[in-house]
Amino acid sequence: MENQIKQILIDRGYNERHATLVAQELTLLATPLQPLITKWLDDEQCMEDFETEGYSISGLMQKRGMTYPAALLTIDWLLKEPEKAKHSLSRGIK
Repeated sequence: MENQIKQILIDRGYNERHATLVAQELTLLATPLQPLITKWLDDEQCMEDFETEGYSISGLMQKRGMTYPAALLTIDWLLKEPEKAKHSLSRGIK
């Protein structure tokens, strides 16, 4: 699965090193986010939203210029380590 994700990311403009890192992280997404990445991998236009701890995928993309995978990984971080993630996000770290 990781190699499939990596190839899709490369096909969508990621360089190989970045695609490798992102693919590894995407395979470890929290359970509620797994259907979202699966749909996006099948269709780049399918970007379902998800909200937790006052942050949403769409908000991270619009306000912070994140890609869909980056916003998903940020939401994943908020689910797994909410206090640490909120502290970093409140300081403006992407």
